[in-house]
Amino acid sequence: MSRSDEQQIRDLIATWMKASREGDLATVMNLMAEDVVFLTPGDAPMRREDFEARSKEMAPKVQIDGDFKVQEITVTGDLAVCWNYLEITVTPLHGGSAVKRAGNVLSVFRRGNDGQWRIWRDANMLGLSS
Repeated sequence: MSRSDEQQIRDLIATWMKASREGDLATVMNLMAEDVVFLTPGDAPMRREDFEARSKEMAPKVQIDGDFKVQEITVTGDLAVCWNYLEITVTPLHGGSAVKRAGNVLSVFRRGNDGQWRIWRDANMLGLSS
């Protein structure tokens, strides 16, 4: 029996979080579509190449940790929408205070020709938390 589409998306999110904690950028990159777009408050849309460059720049400087709580997943054909509550802590590796962010994220996933779900669009509303 194959895993449901919803479970595959939950697994993708969990894999993303684990890979982020471990600094495994190759795994994270494999979880996103080639034409992925990330939307964050106050910034220009971020494309795949931008995400990769920013991640490589930050990797030797910070440790990322976090948790997620899926609120809702709706699957229609080869597209799925997920509303997620995300909490992230970014800790400098060479001194300084950790920064915590928390908030809602709305992600759209697309199933590729290989049958794998990947993140395609992401609207991230993380704000500073205490």
